[in-house]
Amino acid sequence: EWLNVARTLEVGPFRTAFKVILPAAAPTIMTGMRISVGIAWLVIVAAEMLVGGTGIGYFVWNEWNNLSIANIVTAILLIGLVGLALDQGLAWAAKLVTYPE
Repeated sequence: EWLNVARTLEVGPFRTAFKVILPAAAPTIMTGMRISVGIAWLVIVAAEMLVGGTGIGYFVWNEWNNLSIANIVTAILLIGLVGLALDQGLAWAAKLVTYPE
């Protein structure tokens, strides 16, 4: 519908892309980013557990081997809080690009 309006008004392709297509696609793009950041955070922590060396995943694995339950719970809570902060930040950004209908 909006593309037809842009064609009727003879808007150029560059302006159509940035004034019509990108604003219409922005909410979906932000939703995809929100999902992919959550999965990326999960994979990063899991990879740190397997590969080792540094990172919060390595810390959890090392504390598991040392049977330090208090440190494990603290680290898992920290992992959850960081994941929540990433998700809420992207949810806030998605609200900025969402347009009222």
